[in-house]
Amino acid sequence: MTADWNDGPDPRLDPSEPDSRARVVAAATALLVRHGVSSLSSAHIQAAAGVSRAELEQLFPDPDAITEAIVSAQLDAVLQAQRPRLDAVQCLDDLEQWLFDPPTPAAGRALGSLIHLLADRHDRGHRALAKAFSQWKTLLASALSRLQATGELNRGADPEKLAIGLIAALQGGHLLAHLTQDADQLRATLAMAFDQVRAHAP
Repeated sequence: MTADWNDGPDPRLDPSEPDSRARVVAAATALLVRHGVSSLSSAHIQAAAGVSRAELEQLFPDPDAITEAIVSAQLDAVLQAQRPRLDAVQCLDDLEQWLFDPPTPAAGRALGSLIHLLADRHDRGHRALAKAFSQWKTLLASALSRLQATGELNRGADPEKLAIGLIAALQGGHLLAHLTQDADQLRATLAMAFDQVRAHAP
């Protein structure tokens, strides 16, 4: 894939500005999504974000840190969307609403879209992505543990394994829906995953 890396750079950034780092990360994220991990060279990021080499090195002295920053930003987006909704889960109906409402799939894509771009292609990015999914799993497992404590799930349920299953369903369902251009693929996958959770109800 070819691209004009100098097409439409943002205004030059002042590294002292609080949002400069976020703007560079946003530009690097766009490069990664459009052109793959090989596009995350200093020259490409400089052109896309409209920064000099010195400005980029001031913001990211470690070249590989930009990839970790991309994953961290996507994780923040997921947790920001997920935490208040999962913290509000008090019963299985709440969990079902969380799973099927549009905000959940959108948040899941924020991390899921990075899997094929980073897994087995960038060691530090891969590790950062694995850590991000672990944090999302912990957040979901906490909600499931709360349901178990209130008697919505029986004591034999394993909240961590159920959380893994739900996240896998979200990611796999998105992939199927994207490949087939059929949203029913996602809904069917999520329904099967939720049935596995409901099977643990008393």
